[in-house]
Amino acid sequence: MRTGRFVLLAGALAALGGCSLTRPEEQPAYVKATAVEGRVDRIERQNEALLDMQRQIEALQAELRRLRGEVEQAAHEAESSKAQQRDLYADLDRRLQALDARATAVAPAAGAGGGNAGDREAYQAALEKLKNRDYAGAEKALGEFLANYPQSALADNAQYWLGEACYVERRYPEAVEHFMIVVRDHPQSRKVPDALLKAGYARYEQKQLREARELLTRVVKSYPDSSAATEARERLRRMGAAGR
Repeated sequence: MRTGRFVLLAGALAALGGCSLTRPEEQPAYVKATAVEGRVDRIERQNEALLDMQRQIEALQAELRRLRGEVEQAAHEAESSKAQQRDLYADLDRRLQALDARATAVAPAAGAGGGNAGDREAYQAALEKLKNRDYAGAEKALGEFLANYPQSALADNAQYWLGEACYVERRYPEAVEHFMIVVRDHPQSRKVPDALLKAGYARYEQKQLREARELLTRVVKSYPDSSAATEARERLRRMGAAGR
């Protein structure tokens, strides 16, 4: 009996000894835990990759919205530019038509104070280029007219139309310069109110609002009964309504 107990005890000790000799990494619980931890790591890496991708998608969406906004703004500005250019052409055509009407009305007196045949022909040739929207040709012709006939009775008109040619091409600083030459060098000219008006418009287009308002106000005060004053009042009203 004592021998049997000894054998059983020896077997138990051997079993315990065998368990203690198994390395930890070979134990089932450890292997299972390690596998779970590996899966967790992979999932975390995948989640991080997904989050990074989500951030990239959100950044791309924001950039797409910005680009769409810029495209819409550019399209709006292009349409506004076209509309403004049409308005410039229409305004120039209207003024030229008004000039034609006045020229027809005073045709019998053209020879008296209207310049000699040479300068009248040169002036009319320059205006024809302007009517045909050959602005580069009109500028060249008007400049040559002023150089060749500086004392002509038509010099104030030529200077004014030179300003109009620059204005319709949106070369506003040059337009202002030509318009103000009319005001300075030809103070008695019938073109002075229109020259001041268009100089005011050009200043407005240059965002020089204070100067624009001063010029437009000058038209209203100095030439209250002129058509230029009517236009100046309307522009001042619109500027006031827009808070400018």
